[in-house]
Amino acid sequence: MKDAEVTDLFRRCQHHVDPQAYSQDILSQALDVTENVIRPQRGFVIAADGSSYEAAVSDGFPSARMGLLKIGQVWIDTAEYHKIDPRSGGEPDPIAIAKIEREKNTYSVPLTGAGIHLDGASPRESFRKSTFEAFRSKRFELLDVGLEHTLIDLLETEGRTVMLGGMRHVVIPGNRTCPITGEPLGQDVLIPEDKGEAPSPRAPNKSLYITDVLRLSEAFAEEGSNQQAYTRAMNAFEHLVLAHSIMRLDAAEHTRAILENSVFLVDGPLGIFGEPASLHRPIMKMIHRVRSRARGVPPLVIGVAKTGRVVEHGKLIQPLLMERFPRGRTVLLPISDAYRYRYIDFGAKNPESNFGNDTHYGQAFIVRSANDRIFELNIAYPFPTKSGDFQAMKIDLAAYGIDIGRAIGVLELFETELYEDANIVQHLAHRCASISHRPAGRTLDMFVRSIIGR
Repeated sequence: MKDAEVTDLFRRCQHHVDPQAYSQDILSQALDVTENVIRPQRGFVIAADGSSYEAAVSDGFPSARMGLLKIGQVWIDTAEYHKIDPRSGGEPDPIAIAKIEREKNTYSVPLTGAGIHLDGASPRESFRKSTFEAFRSKRFELLDVGLEHTLIDLLETEGRTVMLGGMRHVVIPGNRTCPITGEPLGQDVLIPEDKGEAPSPRAPNKSLYITDVLRLSEAFAEEGSNQQAYTRAMNAFEHLVLAHSIMRLDAAEHTRAILENSVFLVDGPLGIFGEPASLHRPIMKMIHRVRSRARGVPPLVIGVAKTGRVVEHGKLIQPLLMERFPRGRTVLLPISDAYRYRYIDFGAKNPESNFGNDTHYGQAFIVRSANDRIFELNIAYPFPTKSGDFQAMKIDLAAYGIDIGRAIGVLELFETELYEDANIVQHLAHRCASISHRPAGRTLDMFVRSIIGR
């Protein structure tokens, strides 16, 4: 405070913070949707979450590490939940609560890392092979169908498969680089569904796998940490498990009824990032197809983010919202691209560009709940593709029908005082999937060191 240079610098600085300059524009776009909120009375709420941990097999150089992913999925019967929710007139029965908490699936996924040789292969090839084996594992089977078949089903909707000899083949285009050599493939590679692998034209004695379409190995590092690759893989697994559940239940008449009134909840935005991002388009198309042929109330897919730029912005404008909308009212603020580029994501962005064009399959909204909590709510786009004037279409509230009211109803039904801006379903999914760095992480370090040979 006594330093003259510090004082001089501060005197040369200016700021343009004037809330009044923006408050009217922001408040004009906020809507009181209290009367539109629809609290679910029946159906399932299915929430998914994931976590990853990189275990060190040895310290120092060179690296030897393993990746461990955990995907958790919880199923809550809404009607049963109302019986234990005091706000719904229920009684908190410990036995019923324990039964609800047991309705979950946990998927543990091991992936190799730097310095690890699976069946004598190089570390990068080992990572690709362990990813392929994870997809074909029985751990993901639902109604006797594995996760790799769901991946192929999604690719088929995008025209990325062909039928040969009565069998589907995944097409890896010739303009793609070979994940083994890094050279252009030069010709299309057809991978049969039954085997899931085919020789690479650039490395005939080595295989390309159906999971190479996800391009996860492009983020793999031969030395050092592969946390980025594991995060990409975890993000892809989370959304694929969501798609897997919806598609397998929709596949047969006797299971399709489970989808009626159901809500699928993802932790975070409805988007896939990095190398596997292209997968968001067939997921978007699949959700629209399943919903369009539902007999009753169609399944709803939402994402809820508790952190990030949108949530931070929501908390900054929270006092403005409180002045206009008193506590006890539910407020919705659609995040149009124009609004996002002006108030949230500053920078040199093309205002004509569609935000999330290559990553997202859901639209973001800021929700201030009746209890004055801020959420970023994502709702799956009610369209099969991003065509036409999509920037305007995706914020047309009429296109979402009752979905917005249903989504907010789920948030407010499962809202909890225990965790800031969290809900019970997400908390249970997080608890199901979370890998703590201590003591669980240290235990995993010791486990991989004891079992992996030199």
